[in-house]
Amino acid sequence: MKIYVVGSSKNKFLPLDNIREKFLIDQPHEGDNIDFLNPWYCELTGLYYLWKHVDDDIVGLEHYRRYFVNNKNQLLSENEIKNILKTNDIICINWNTSLKKPLFSRFGDNEINRNDLMKVLYTICGSNKEQFNNFKKFLSATQHFQFNMFICKKILINEYCEWMFNIMNKCFLEFNINTFQKRSIGYITEIVLFPYWLYSKQLKVKNVKIKYCPNNKK
Repeated sequence: MKIYVVGSSKNKFLPLDNIREKFLIDQPHEGDNIDFLNPWYCELTGLYYLWKHVDDDIVGLEHYRRYFVNNKNQLLSENEIKNILKTNDIICINWNTSLKKPLFSRFGDNEINRNDLMKVLYTICGSNKEQFNNFKKFLSATQHFQFNMFICKKILINEYCEWMFNIMNKCFLEFNINTFQKRSIGYITEIVLFPYWLYSKQLKVKNVKIKYCPNNKK
């Protein structure tokens, strides 16, 4: 089991256990990586490296600021994770029910560009109106999973990464990376692609609490 905790060497982390490992975005990584895309992809650079280089049966992604915890506010342990995954497909963060507007309305502020979202949706759907309408229906929701955080079997996240990164590569080939607002891709993946994938796969999700590491800026 391996969980990457994504951050930089300047960030503070909670004390990590034997199943968690820091993935520092401001340090170079050997082998297949997308380090240079971090300004756009955010923690997805860690997810890509996890996909390509980790062979553990169960994998996950957390942030230097946010960690999955149990009811005692302790880091979710290896045994707890294995027990949860006996009856669930994936561990995520609780649905956010505080959104007062549909997901689509969140695109257009300083961090999430609506034009970028439409580029991604057209790349996925092309001329398939039915699929595009399904995405539009999904975007009318006022709930979503957050932060690109998860724990699940590696075989499952391999499938997700193959699908998601293929979409992102097509976007950059067609639209050029410089046309995307920085961090927009990370937000689109968090708010749209990851939860839509969970929804379309009809995965059984276990919602788990998170703990914040203090003294870290956003």
